[in-house]
Amino acid sequence: MKIFVALLAFVAVVSAASVGEPIGTHSISSTIVGVIEGVQEQMPCGFAGLGIPPLAPLRVDHQEVNIDTDALKAQGTIDHFRLNGLNDFDIDEMKVNAITSKVTFRFSFRDVNVDTQYDLKVLLKKFGFTINLIGAGHAKFAIKDMVIWGTLKYSLGVISGNLKLKTLEVRTHLGEVDSEIEGMLGDGVINEKMNEYLAEAVELAINENEDLIADTIESIALPAVNSVLDDVSLAEIVSGAGGGEGGEKEVCIPPEFEW
Repeated sequence: MKIFVALLAFVAVVSAASVGEPIGTHSISSTIVGVIEGVQEQMPCGFAGLGIPPLAPLRVDHQEVNIDTDALKAQGTIDHFRLNGLNDFDIDEMKVNAITSKVTFRFSFRDVNVDTQYDLKVLLKKFGFTINLIGAGHAKFAIKDMVIWGTLKYSLGVISGNLKLKTLEVRTHLGEVDSEIEGMLGDGVINEKMNEYLAEAVELAINENEDLIADTIESIALPAVNSVLDDVSLAEIVSGAGGGEGGEKEVCIPPEFEW
């Protein structure tokens, strides 16, 4: 979320600069692309100024899971969680219109995948019956050729300088989903079928519910982003995302891990 806010801040800073010194739309868009590419390079090291750990990969050594909702109950642990591929993307489109304060974007992610050890008991509660899923072991789950595109509109107060996100439309499409989760309802043929069903269900759920997903993202992201923007200045966001002090960018040397 903080990275997303930082990118919005950079868009506003560059756009605001065009008020005093007019520059072409292509120049603004190119500047934003350069900023995003800088963030992409910094992701393996994280963003110390924003309190964000390394994101490529994102690692969590141990996490207790305790979820209890009307539709789902899950208890157990996840260990050696690793999310790979967040920085493996192309910027297919980035257009900024400083006059209308509108940004159009399109990103392609080649392979975003999870690798972890898990031990979970999951109870699915739906349509008046329950399904018990008990599993433990090694798990891999990959989303390939994912495209994310959309538009956002923002406002920048002339006097206050406060940045606000007005609208956000995000759509996504998955090219392929691979599931290799050991231990779901045992091993062998049953486990293979469960992985096939899970991969198909995720792919269909994303690709056939674009409108619902777009509405859900906007309803969650708009108040969350604007809440963060109320508490920080553009200067703080920009300096925090730069990866160094005083606006100087440090060379990213990814940390070493044992796993």
